[in-house]
Parts: sequence; structure tokens; C-alpha cells
Amino acid sequence: MNYPEFVRSRFKSGEKIAEEMTPRKLEFLDVSTKTLVRDAESLDNVKKFAYYNKHIKYLCEGEMPQSRFDELKPTPLQCELLHAAIGIAGEAGELLDAVRKHVFDGQPLDGENVIEELGDLNFYFEAACQSIGVTREEIEQENQAKLSKRYEGGYSDQQAQERKDKQ
Repeated sequence: MNYPEFVRSRFKSGEKIAEEMTPRKLEFLDVSTKTLVRDAESLDNVKKFAYYNKHIKYLCEGEMPQSRFDELKPTPLQCELLHAAIGIAGEAGELLDAVRKHVFDGQPLDGENVIEELGDLNFYFEAACQSIGVTREEIEQENQAKLSKRYEGGYSDQQAQERKDKQ
């Protein structure tokens, strides 16, 4: 089975999720997604400050007290991997915001933006893979092995809770 087929077999269907959705679950999802989007935007601003030397008023003004970070010197590999991971988190927040607006605010899905954010996620994912010297195919193989153990024969809520791959 190829990886896209495998993902489809181990990913809970939208039909099943919609069938089980309640107003309370929707409310919690709305609040949590707004929080995550806000945090992702904040993280993106800090990334722009730290990696691209962008002046951001609240980050650039005022003296900072002595801290443990004064002596911390991350390696180039650590910097590269952190950059990729922060990029993934920020782009995931942007994707989430586009989907959140569609689901919770009733806006039409901005498919062009969704494709753009997926492309950005793909970019940072590839950067992370290159940072640690692993290929996308190796990641897919490891993920398929893990989820095959977790979801023997396909997705179920019970198997998702039991997480046999973690025992």
C-alpha cells in the first residue's frame, strides 16, 4: 500500500468526526484553535526577529536582564533544525487559521491560501529532514510502521486511545 492510501486507512474520516461532533466539542475546538493561531502568529514574529533580523518593536526595545541564554551557543545544526521546526509550527498555525475561518466563521474556504500553506509546510518539512539527514521516504516508512502497530487493520477510536505503539 502506498503512503497516501495508508494515511487514508489510518486517518479518522470526516464523516465519522462530523457524526460525533457536538456543540460543546465545537466550542472547545473554536477557542483552542484561536489560541493556537494567536500563539503561532507570535512565534512567527519571534522567528522573523531571531532569524531574519526584522525589527519588532516589543522585542527590540528595553534592556534584558542577565540570563542563562547569555552563555548558550547553539550549533549550526541546532539552529537549522529549530528554524525548520518553528517554520512548521508557524505555517501549521496559518493553515489552521484558514481552516478555522472556514469552519467557525462561515467564510468560504480560501483554497489558494490552503495550498500555499501546505506548500510552506512541505518546504519546512523538507528542511527539517535535510537537517537530520533523513529522507521523506524514510520518515514515511517509520510512520507507517508505527501507525500499523497502533491501528492494526485500520483506524478506530479505541486503538487511538490505547496507542499500542507506545506500550
